[in-house]
Amino acid sequence: MILSINNQALLFFVSALFGFSAGFFYDCINVFRKIIKHHKIFIQIEDFIYWTVSALILFFIMLKENFGEIRGFLILGAFIGMLLYFLILSKLFLSISEKVLHFLKKVFTTVFRIIFLPVFTVYSLLKKIAVSIVKKFVKPFKKKKIKKQKKIEKENQNE
Repeated sequence: MILSINNQALLFFVSALFGFSAGFFYDCINVFRKIIKHHKIFIQIEDFIYWTVSALILFFIMLKENFGEIRGFLILGAFIGMLLYFLILSKLFLSISEKVLHFLKKVFTTVFRIIFLPVFTVYSLLKKIAVSIVKKFVKPFKKKKIKKQKKIEKENQNE
């Protein structure tokens, strides 16, 4: 079916918008990877799934709006949308998200320390008490053991 120029322009704009949003979601995946470290194989699998799903979504857009005809201007529109996103907003988005993640890490670390301060304090005190108790009982035992060893050594020398 033949689309009017207006419909083709609108479809081009939709595919460019799709490309722009696909680039944004890819950056969101990269931010997620900064939060939770991934092994290289999982990154490859995630990328494969992401690009496969993106291609399927673009195909379904073409199927619904363009009656299944694959037209180059739609693929070009998606590519231009991604290119515009990566050239214009990607660095800004990644730098802002890095600052936000750094801030959240500081906040969570501070809250964690405040919440667990009593636990760490009690642990430290119990550790000091346990060390002092062990020292009290081990020192006399070591002294007795050393005296006993010296006594045995003297007896061995006398023989």
